[in-house]
Amino acid sequence: MTLSVRSLILILTLLTGVLSVQIAAQANPDGDEGRPPRRPDGEPPGKGKGGPDGKRGPGGGKRGGSSAKVITDRSLKELWIPPLLEGKTLNLVMAASTKKFAETPTPTLGYNGANFMGPTLVFNQGETVQINFKNNYTEPTTVHWHGLHLPATTDGGPHQLIPAGGTWNPSWVVKNNAGTYWYHPHPHELTQKQMALGATGLIIIRDPEEAKLALPRTYGVDDVPLVLTSRRFNAANNFTYAGDEDKYGDYPLANGVMDAQTKLPAQLVRLRLLNAEIERGYVLGFNDDRPFYLISTDGGLIDKPIALKRIRLMVGERAEILVDLGQDKPGSSLELTAYNSGQTFGFPGGEPDSGGANGSLLNDKDFRVLKINVAPATPQKLTTLPTALKTNRYPQATEATEKRRLSVTDGRPFFKFDGKSFDMHSSNIVVKLGATETWTITNNNIFGHSFHIHDVQFKILSRSNGEVPDYENGWKDTAYLPKGQSVTFVAKFEDYASDSDPFMFHCHMANHEDGGMMGQFIVSKNPSAVKRETDGTIKFRTKVEHPLTAKLIASAARQADTLAPNFEWKNPAGGTFTAKALMADKPMILYFIEKECPCSRDAAVFIDQLQSAYGNKATIMGIINADATSAAAWTKTVGARFPVLADPELAIIDAYHAERSASTIVIAPGGTILKSNPGYSAAVIKDVGHLAALLTHLPEKPLSLDKAPEKLTSGCPLK
Repeated sequence: MTLSVRSLILILTLLTGVLSVQIAAQANPDGDEGRPPRRPDGEPPGKGKGGPDGKRGPGGGKRGGSSAKVITDRSLKELWIPPLLEGKTLNLVMAASTKKFAETPTPTLGYNGANFMGPTLVFNQGETVQINFKNNYTEPTTVHWHGLHLPATTDGGPHQLIPAGGTWNPSWVVKNNAGTYWYHPHPHELTQKQMALGATGLIIIRDPEEAKLALPRTYGVDDVPLVLTSRRFNAANNFTYAGDEDKYGDYPLANGVMDAQTKLPAQLVRLRLLNAEIERGYVLGFNDDRPFYLISTDGGLIDKPIALKRIRLMVGERAEILVDLGQDKPGSSLELTAYNSGQTFGFPGGEPDSGGANGSLLNDKDFRVLKINVAPATPQKLTTLPTALKTNRYPQATEATEKRRLSVTDGRPFFKFDGKSFDMHSSNIVVKLGATETWTITNNNIFGHSFHIHDVQFKILSRSNGEVPDYENGWKDTAYLPKGQSVTFVAKFEDYASDSDPFMFHCHMANHEDGGMMGQFIVSKNPSAVKRETDGTIKFRTKVEHPLTAKLIASAARQADTLAPNFEWKNPAGGTFTAKALMADKPMILYFIEKECPCSRDAAVFIDQLQSAYGNKATIMGIINADATSAAAWTKTVGARFPVLADPELAIIDAYHAERSASTIVIAPGGTILKSNPGYSAAVIKDVGHLAALLTHLPEKPLSLDKAPEKLTSGCPLK
């Protein structure tokens, strides 16, 4: 029997048991408590301000399942502000660390030396950015740029897996509006664990339109990031994360700080809010019931500020709000509070249990997420709320050429879309590039979900339970699906297309997505040309690492100075050519292609450059392990400018001892193999170009190798 990573984690957790940690007691100089104290029997002291008492659905866990002796006089700690990381080329490293939440350190994950979370990345609209990522953790990971509009190959979903010790170097043009986005791991069946350990960071995008507005933007002073989550600890002070059996934290964290407080100036202040929980939702407001003003949703500025006293924020959602502290005296304080009690059943974190699979010490309660201590105003204080922010042009339902429907099916612990669990290698949804579509997502009657789609920002058109709330009237990439309800949105799918690299949609509750509540779609220039199986599904491969062995490298090296085998082919006009004749007086470069290998497609752009630079004096040819029809389809899909020869019987591939795709062989005039490369890299492509220049007696042409891998990379096996 084969067990998935998720199943193994779940079994190990059930065997060892999930215990709660006793957090070390410390004196609290302010006499404040992070949440309501608990009576000895574990029952909370009463209802909070989240809503009226009502019927509670069955939580599924047992009260008091957490046997910890909870301490409520912990001292407040200063809110950590993640450092900014700016520039067009950014280095990002994920590594294991530890952080002391209690008496002994807790194992964590962080980026760039942080012991929880990572730096806030800053991008400017219109610029091309390059990320140099290194995975120094002990297991595979990915980096997903949540909310960003970019090519599928740079999206960082489950398909762009980075092995332990591996690197990834995506690059893209920043097209998003100014706003608050974020990055986090997205490896299938490991997302919950890695996020629970702390692998999360914010992204701020700036654009000229937002820069002209009189808004708070002194980072860490009057423009403050606030990443909200919670954690549960076992007896060893380790975080717990056992899938759907263990998804709620017992202690709230703000920017990774338990019992956080911060100083904010007595003026207009901007808070960038992110719900980075595993499952819990938040209904946020201030303890004095003051109004605040929404200025930005998931995908950027809204048209004008909206006054609110409560805002619902589900997993993955962001909101930028302005809070007016101008009338508060320095030395006074207020609290940003989660008003989560009394919610309708299905609200994540609203279950009444304090322990067990669906329980938490925070469930169905109101609790403080941040204490704000008012400080003197800054010299550059802002006191006036803007009346207008932006004129957004949203896609309209009347522009939609396709109306799609998805249904949430099944139940705990493995929810699904339309009865299908996630399959990394197939999809049945193809969107035409440039199309506007409406999507209606209908939830079943089991529990609430947080629906997220990659690639696009959308506009919510309607909800089945009534009008769309004011705080959802903006660009969104994530939307709450209450139990038994549906949401309809409209989006335009533009700029990026690939018939082999999909985008994701999924529930952003990490325990649900790890359990298979995900789907995927491709955006195609020509959907009718996309190859489908007899059942209508599209099959494609995921890019995986194929390590180059010493045997492969030695085998390639042995081909140098040997005579190149002859082969022949016919052109479309019926003429017959032989390699021997072409190699008699000009060099030849052979590029080997596996018909479904992503590396074959990725490296083709560099072979195109060689074709443009030296193709008039050299024969540059692809050899594909497919028939003529598939060879033509591959050439069209990739847009290759070099000729591709079909080798369905693998006769040429065998003759040249080619074993992996994306490999090259350079043959000198006269037919002697000069060099055989078992894979490709920036250095290999540069060397092939250098040899081509020498053999053709042409000036060496500069090649664009920014997106080529630094290390020698091997593609899929050719047979």
